[in-house]
Amino acid sequence: MKSIIRKIALVTPYYYPLPGGVQEYVYHLKKEYKKMGFFTKVITGASNGISPKDEDDVIRIGKNLPFIINGSTGQIVLVAKKNKIKEILDKYNFDIIHFQEPFVPFLSHSIIKNSKAINIGTFHANFDSNFFYRISTNFLSPLWDKLHGKIAVSPSARSSITKYFRGEVEIIPNGVDTTRFNPKNPKIKKFDDDKINILFTGRIEKRKGLIYLLKAYANLKEKFPNIRLIIVGKGPLLNEHQNFVKKNKLKDVFFEGYVSIKELPYYYSTADIYCSPALFGESFGIVLLEAMASGIPVVAFNISGYNDVVANLENGLLAIPRDVHDLTEKLELLIKDKNLRKELGNKGLIKARNHTWEKIAKKNISYYYKIYESVMSGRKNTGAL
Repeated sequence: MKSIIRKIALVTPYYYPLPGGVQEYVYHLKKEYKKMGFFTKVITGASNGISPKDEDDVIRIGKNLPFIINGSTGQIVLVAKKNKIKEILDKYNFDIIHFQEPFVPFLSHSIIKNSKAINIGTFHANFDSNFFYRISTNFLSPLWDKLHGKIAVSPSARSSITKYFRGEVEIIPNGVDTTRFNPKNPKIKKFDDDKINILFTGRIEKRKGLIYLLKAYANLKEKFPNIRLIIVGKGPLLNEHQNFVKKNKLKDVFFEGYVSIKELPYYYSTADIYCSPALFGESFGIVLLEAMASGIPVVAFNISGYNDVVANLENGLLAIPRDVHDLTEKLELLIKDKNLRKELGNKGLIKARNHTWEKIAKKNISYYYKIYESVMSGRKNTGAL
């Protein structure tokens, strides 16, 4: 049967002005869907008084409550007025409601229970074990059953969710903005010299593993005085890492703190090597794609999620997790070999260009139609239409 999809809602507990990978995912899908002619709204929590540029496309309900999950700070959206949900759904009559991390309380739960649309859920998280899922399987199973289609952003993310819930889960990966991140971006003048720049970007917290990069850098600096380490990001372990640098008298280590969305691509284009020594909890590795899109070779720990993106010695280098010696050796390979840097950078660039948001959006839309047609056909056969 011929299906018609006109109106799409993207539901997420995380959205701008909060930074993060899910926020980027939702923003770019919404942007691409609008280009394709779909009426699209983002349904999310409060903005804490800050209004992003795309606020006309956003419906905000409830208040955000921070909590710690998977080693990072997340958000729960507290829905104060549940009748507001029904009012919004009745007003817009969405054909597709696409939930990001649909099991995060409480916004998605309330919308799923009231939804008459085709419900799609995308699971972004990667974990070995999830205490919340383990103790809440009976409570969450009805929500899982109300999702007509399920998506995971990587094989690792799919494996994480299917430990607790059965059913088919489609893999549609994250994307990267190749307009923002590309090799033609200008370099940052203060770092544009004859030194080899190693870049880290991310929240400075335990699971991001920055201490292992600092220790590897300490091993390398004496042998290669022409290297420099640039650290972009903030977090609870910032002072601890700065003290490590001072204690070990490491030279040419620059803590740049928070960097704006506009400036971030320039840091990638200034780098010669990108390193992300994250330890766990990475479902896909958007930062790796951003570096690849910038034509920069990447070095990362060989963890679930990252090895869905990087193939060792094909489009990057993977080191043994928590192994400073192996990380040092992988970085040394690239420091010593400019041709290898160029080769891996070019192969990474090819991979990134297969993950443009336009391509990822089209894959999602194609999946929507597949699920829509299946559900509507079933309803027609049972006389539910």
